[in-house]
Amino acid sequence: MPNLTAEELTDICLNVFEKLNIPTSEAEIVTRSMVDANRVGHDSHGVIHLPKYVRELEAGLIQPGAPIETLHESASIAVLDGNWGFGPVIATRAVELAIQKAKQTDISSVAVSRCNEVGRLGGYACLAADAEMIGLLMVNDHGGGTCVAPHGGIEGRLSTNPIACAVPIEGQDPIVLDMSTSVVASGKIRVKRHRNEVLPEGWLINAEGESTTNPDDFYGVPSAAILPFGGIASHKGFGLSVIVDILAGALTGAGCSRSEDVRVGNGLFVLVMNVASFREFPGFSAEIERFIAYLKSAKRAAGVDTIRMPGERGWEEQRKREQEGIPIDAETWAQIQAFL
Repeated sequence: MPNLTAEELTDICLNVFEKLNIPTSEAEIVTRSMVDANRVGHDSHGVIHLPKYVRELEAGLIQPGAPIETLHESASIAVLDGNWGFGPVIATRAVELAIQKAKQTDISSVAVSRCNEVGRLGGYACLAADAEMIGLLMVNDHGGGTCVAPHGGIEGRLSTNPIACAVPIEGQDPIVLDMSTSVVASGKIRVKRHRNEVLPEGWLINAEGESTTNPDDFYGVPSAAILPFGGIASHKGFGLSVIVDILAGALTGAGCSRSEDVRVGNGLFVLVMNVASFREFPGFSAEIERFIAYLKSAKRAAGVDTIRMPGERGWEEQRKREQEGIPIDAETWAQIQAFL
């Protein structure tokens, strides 16, 4: 398993995209999305996606340079058609537009359809945090990718329907919640499969509704289904997934999960709140810091070294990987080398 620096991974990805004649501006955004995911330990959304991007480009599923059309717009909202361009490019533009609008209207939202997979959702939420705003994003799979069982069911009916939120703190890394509403993102199953590892109990159920730890079952026919998060309270993960599907699917025009053979992409919903519209940012930030200190002051369970806020483990992993390099599993590395 090779260890590479973020700079080395960046050069590799840009080299592959250059061979495919991808516009430099788009290649840089897509590469940054993947490499940043690896840096914070979200390997399921990192350069493991590069071979997938190449296959989809060759198949004509991704349209480099596709125009992002505005279907409807007001001072505070916009509805965009991504025309099946690169997901990270479209998502970046959507958040930038939402930030621009929130500066004028305090709160803004942008809805996007016909968008290819955007990758790590938390990275886009952090764009809002960098602007001293709160970013809230969610996506579905454009009505496809139904690999998650509803609460009480044993067949896939929902996509993993992730949600991300970033909260800025003055002079510090933001709080970042970045989670699927399923017990695990499907990409983490792919990572386990590449590493020839068994899955933890509670991730998958097979076609008979029995727990399975074999990642191959997820790719078989009939396929195993991922469970909603929550364990004995999985109705809560299921309920949250339903709301994400409605906002990212019905509201954007991408469509909610359904049985028809539809193209998998991302319906994307973005909400940005300008902190300064509510109160001065330093006061807001100070209250967040006080809140964090209070949470961390709780007596810790046995074996727990510290109480971590959402996203804190990722920032720690980023600092570690900046020193030690980013590990790339052998299967992903072999696939990438084939393009070099």
